[in-house]
Amino acid sequence: MKGITVQELKDDTLYGLGLEVISGSNGLSRKIYNQRIQKLGLVITGNMVYLHSHRVQILGNIEISYLRSLTDIKRKKIIRELCRNDVVCFIVTRDLKVPEYFLTKTDEEGIPLLRTKLVTSVFIDRITKLLEERLAPTTTVHGVLLDIFGVGALIMGRPGIGKSENALELIMRGHRLVVDDAVCVKKVGAIALHGESPEMIKSLLEIRGIGIVDIEKLFGVSAVRDEKKIELAIELFDWDNSTECERIGLKEERYSLLGLELPLVRIPVSSGKNVSAIIELACRNHILKTHGVNTAADLERRMLRSMEGSPTS
Repeated sequence: MKGITVQELKDDTLYGLGLEVISGSNGLSRKIYNQRIQKLGLVITGNMVYLHSHRVQILGNIEISYLRSLTDIKRKKIIRELCRNDVVCFIVTRDLKVPEYFLTKTDEEGIPLLRTKLVTSVFIDRITKLLEERLAPTTTVHGVLLDIFGVGALIMGRPGIGKSENALELIMRGHRLVVDDAVCVKKVGAIALHGESPEMIKSLLEIRGIGIVDIEKLFGVSAVRDEKKIELAIELFDWDNSTECERIGLKEERYSLLGLELPLVRIPVSSGKNVSAIIELACRNHILKTHGVNTAADLERRMLRSMEGSPTS
């Protein structure tokens, strides 16, 4: 199961969390698996039933002020209850001063207690984005990912069918390469799939007969991009007379990836066929559909109206 350690959270500089460890440093190897965080809120009053284990727990001005307002006995009891639960770590915002017993108890239990100068709302926004990014479900798909007219097109098919060669043709037409061969796909949030390239093969394209070429060096930085939301799956397959192909476009196929469904276009490949032009057309047609224009459905409606208006024999 994918996770990140509290140490990695502390060391991250990309999201500007500004974390420092103030207690429980021997627990920095604890792993965070849950993308969701919890602001303690009512839990701090002793309602442990509302505490979600295995989440990063946030304490802001309200929680710290409440702890300080309690008697020493009551405060220690609540802190003991908090530390008894399976908490990954505690994070205090606004650079607030923490009750001494909280420092002592988290150190005893090996639960990291960290602090940031950020206000609570800003910190929650940043750490949520970090966790969604780092803990997103991922997989690797054999194919090519291109940005075609702003559409993230994932091109798949058997080895040697021409995925990379068609990608080259599309790049020469002004479209952009994200990755060739191994597309790293991650699920962002609940409804989006993003594809990116492993660092080792970034901007590289394999062309049979030529070998590995660097698209960025050959065509410039405008010919590549680091990441792209995947919106359309395109499958290239070998054409033969016994294969049935969609002729009208009423049937809409889907491709399942990380639990989400992508529109799927299946394109037959045969000698002399301009596959790259058809891929371009598929992307243009996808854009039309996202704007509510479905040519096949419109044709069907016109035919039905025509038949309804015809005199009966």
